[in-house]
Amino acid sequence: MKIGLIQSRGIGDIIIALPIAKYFVDRGCEVLWPIDEDFVTSFRSAAPYVEFIPLKKEHDWFAQVPFERLKERACDRIVPLYSYLSHRHTNQALAQFLKFDQYKYAISGVPFQEKWQLSIVRDREREDRLFRAVVRGNDFVVAHVQSSRVHADFDLAALAEGREIVEITPRTDSVFDWLSVIERASLRVLIDSCFANLTEQLGIVGPKIFLPTSDVHFTPVLCGDWKFLTRQPAETGKFMAEKLST
Repeated sequence: MKIGLIQSRGIGDIIIALPIAKYFVDRGCEVLWPIDEDFVTSFRSAAPYVEFIPLKKEHDWFAQVPFERLKERACDRIVPLYSYLSHRHTNQALAQFLKFDQYKYAISGVPFQEKWQLSIVRDREREDRLFRAVVRGNDFVVAHVQSSRVHADFDLAALAEGREIVEITPRTDSVFDWLSVIERASLRVLIDSCFANLTEQLGIVGPKIFLPTSDVHFTPVLCGDWKFLTRQPAETGKFMAEKLST
């Protein structure tokens, strides 16, 4: 059986949904997945069990273009994974009751616990190269506090308590290169992003702080041992390190 998945953008969303693809592959299916052409190389290396199809960011590349590509490839089943995009591509009756990550699994018919069975191929050489480039000492905090849509404004130094701070920045073309840095840090401070998803889904152990930045329906389900940084009133947009809660 040939299955096509539609989730063309959002590295974090694609990572959340990767176990869906692996679940189908393990049951003898072939999985095709059109995604942003900028992500294809890194995801082909990390998840070679999926046939990723590059998409240019033009026309309706979120939904209609990938749907057409998958129809051209004669997929037996096409599963749009967006919980919110348009009525044509979303089961609204289901989406209103579930978080966005739960929805992806529910709509595809894959048990939600599979989310924590993320299977990736790691490039240790690239990870080590990046580690040597960004880490100076043995005791350090890794932080991802800024994305294309949000900047977490809080006293990171106070959380680090004198330790070296290594900030995740766009210095590599693969998010997977940061895995060794994340694993070997003594503390991880992460906004709601692909790096938090990787940390959660791979079960990386050790102290972790999560900075929620989205509405509850678009904040992923976390089962790891995270602490949470709360946000000040909306007019400031700042996070409050002193109100850390478990």
